[in-house]
Amino acid sequence: MKRLSALVTRRPWVVIGVWIAIVAGAAVIASGLDGSLKAGGFTNPRAEALVTQATLRDAFDEAPGQLVVALDSTKPVTDGMVQTVITELRRAGATTTQDASTHPDWRSSSGCTTLVVGGFDADDTTVQNSVPDLQRRLESALRGQSASGSHSAVYVTGQPALDYQLNVHSKADATRAEMIVFPVLIIVLLLVFGSVTAMIVPLLIAGSALALGSAAGALLGRGIDLSILYSNIVSMIGLAVAIDYSLFIIKRFREELAMGAEVRAAVQTAMQTAGRSVFFSGIAVAVALAALFIPRVMAFTSIALGGIVVTTAALLVTLTVLPAVLTVLGRRIDWGSIRGRRRLASASTSTHLGAGASSGLFRHPGLVTVVGVVALVIVALPISGISLQSPVASATVLPSTDPARKGLDVLAAKLGDRALFPVQVVMTASPRQGGEALLRDVATVSEFAADQRGAGDLTSVATLGAPNAAIIAAADAPESSSPLAAAVHRLWSTHNGRTVTRILIDPSEGPDSVSAHRLVTALRDRFGATANGSTGISASLAVAGATAQGVDFDSTLVDSMPLIALLVFALTFGMLLFAFRSVLLPVLALAFNGLVVAASLGILTFLLDRTGSAPINSVTPVLLFAVLFGLSMDYMVIIMARITEGFRSGLDYRAAVGQGVHATRTMVNSAAIIMIAVFASFATAEISIVREIGIGLAVAVAIDALVIRAVILPATLLLLGPRTLGASAQRANARARQRPSVAPRQLDLVH
Repeated sequence: MKRLSALVTRRPWVVIGVWIAIVAGAAVIASGLDGSLKAGGFTNPRAEALVTQATLRDAFDEAPGQLVVALDSTKPVTDGMVQTVITELRRAGATTTQDASTHPDWRSSSGCTTLVVGGFDADDTTVQNSVPDLQRRLESALRGQSASGSHSAVYVTGQPALDYQLNVHSKADATRAEMIVFPVLIIVLLLVFGSVTAMIVPLLIAGSALALGSAAGALLGRGIDLSILYSNIVSMIGLAVAIDYSLFIIKRFREELAMGAEVRAAVQTAMQTAGRSVFFSGIAVAVALAALFIPRVMAFTSIALGGIVVTTAALLVTLTVLPAVLTVLGRRIDWGSIRGRRRLASASTSTHLGAGASSGLFRHPGLVTVVGVVALVIVALPISGISLQSPVASATVLPSTDPARKGLDVLAAKLGDRALFPVQVVMTASPRQGGEALLRDVATVSEFAADQRGAGDLTSVATLGAPNAAIIAAADAPESSSPLAAAVHRLWSTHNGRTVTRILIDPSEGPDSVSAHRLVTALRDRFGATANGSTGISASLAVAGATAQGVDFDSTLVDSMPLIALLVFALTFGMLLFAFRSVLLPVLALAFNGLVVAASLGILTFLLDRTGSAPINSVTPVLLFAVLFGLSMDYMVIIMARITEGFRSGLDYRAAVGQGVHATRTMVNSAAIIMIAVFASFATAEISIVREIGIGLAVAVAIDALVIRAVILPATLLLLGPRTLGASAQRANARARQRPSVAPRQLDLVH
């Protein structure tokens, strides 16, 4: 760090010039980010449901991408209106179409609501991008076709349409959050620094990090699949860390200037102290986020990449460009001082988030520690009733005003959405097993499924009411030869010399209900590849459909959590051990961070239970864990570095703890307010998962600053004594105290 800051301060204008050129180029490249991102990513492509989907496509000629057009009118929908929809779907690229003529249950009893399904062989992105144009053409083509005096509406929905709208709202959420948070950041930074110049510098650093992160995403998206959540996480993490890192270094720089240091020396000291802490904080964030690569699903890979890229960008800019800017500005960092700056800064200190160095804490550290930990454990208790589920088979992740969601809501209210997202039980038999044996297996599975809670309507060759011989004969006959043959061909097929049949189950409580998820699990446990012992059937069985995809995704996350936690714990422990040469400090950090995550999830669970928004998206706790473990290291590293610095300089241990906490209080509280403002701005998001993450992170940072860093951490440090800082720090303290001619440096807080 010393060599880097020395190099930068020798050629500050060169560094600034290179920075401006790079950021300008990045801004141009970043304009293509939206076109590089994709919706979805909440499925495991290697899991049973999606693997089995390929069998369904080959055996039953089901196009992979399906758009659903919902027609809703105050009077019966005419055949001409249905034909118009079919024509427009074909024009948009649909290779197959289905309507109520082949699926009578797709028309309401009044005839006023119906749906048409178009199957597309194109890739997901192509189908998604066709949605807005198709919606406009349908509205235009159907205008005037409704019966006299009636009002009709048309909605393009289905998974590609939902994914497209998710993309649109994700971009809008990120833009809205930035519009909300920047005025707040300006006010907070003005209060913290009391100077317009000092306020502008962190915003420039943050803007640079966002530009670099977005440009990297635009380039990465050309070679790999990136979720739209990439842009959200770049904004969320980038703003928080870039401004916080800048704040830490600028505060220390101004502190050194106030104590009479020359400008270049002040920069050097700030970088060797606060800069070193920032470096380890950034590494902690990247390390924690790297654990999200473990599940190997697009959403988490994109979040990990976005967070790591923007944190790295923030580190690079903060550790190179910021010292160059501070060298050029020097004491002009205070230009534009606002009237009453000292009064405002003092008020900021007096209204800090907690009173970590209060007299009660120093008198009774053991009691304070126990009470604080017990309080957080109580707050975390709602986790015991947490319900996690990814809403793969619904549109609840979108706002209620979204047209794709409105289409599904209309169909659910007037037709029921169960038939749109059936649980598909796929059974495959080899030629030697014969049709009779497969029919018996179908009957066995159908009987088991019908007895499960929430099974709802069930359709299979066993429910057609025809003798087995007739069914086998119909399967060999042309589909158009009879109504029975048409029904059988929808459920029975031959592919690669093997017979494939399927059972369609429409869950009675909806495809995203808890009972539907349990139905999928029960079928797999009883008859699937992982069933223990004899399954009672000779055919192989797999479960597909949107509900099964959600179950697979949730299972992937649950199975990945132990490894994610182990990796985060191990790497964080190792990094802190290297940074502080102490075993106790990493242990405390892991314990405190665990408490913060548990308490924030407890509060989030409580809030969602009270608002009826449960279950929590299964993505939320995994993401909160990884992000918080990285971000909360900021405060741990900054506070402990200051305490260790004072102790090594010869201060008594209790004095070092008190001074370190006091010297960093305003800095940590200001950083916490900034992070809370950034994360809370995403609580306005229309996409539920982004809203959950924003609320969870804001609550967690508040708990971290208000309870952990201001109260429990210093109390625990006082309780454990000097051994917390490690043997190296104790030896340095002893040596410093043996040199009475050198007084320990008092680190006063500069306002």
